[in-house]
Amino acid sequence: MAGSIILSTQQMKYVLCTLFWAIVADGMLSEFIVSRNLGREWNPLLKTLIGGEQFMLIKVCGALLVMILIWNIYRKRPGMAAISSLCSLVFYTAIVYWNLFTLAVSSTS
Repeated sequence: MAGSIILSTQQMKYVLCTLFWAIVADGMLSEFIVSRNLGREWNPLLKTLIGGEQFMLIKVCGALLVMILIWNIYRKRPGMAAISSLCSLVFYTAIVYWNLFTLAVSSTS
């Protein structure tokens, strides 16, 4: 019998808030790195927006949209929402660490 990952409502709120801040941190770090020519944005949709006024607005609105969508999924299918939110959190955590690594390596050069 396969076990499923079910997070309590409070735990799910924590995961979604952490995911929100990970997405925002990714945006802030990406903008900092690209604006100082220490790296580049690989996302073709955001590549043209980075450095502009609307970049962070799009990141924040996108993060809020993700939170709302996953929360709606959580109410109907808590296991699916838990797995997708935790996978997304791991993914964005890896991106934030990659950005920090890029920043550290480029600042020592």
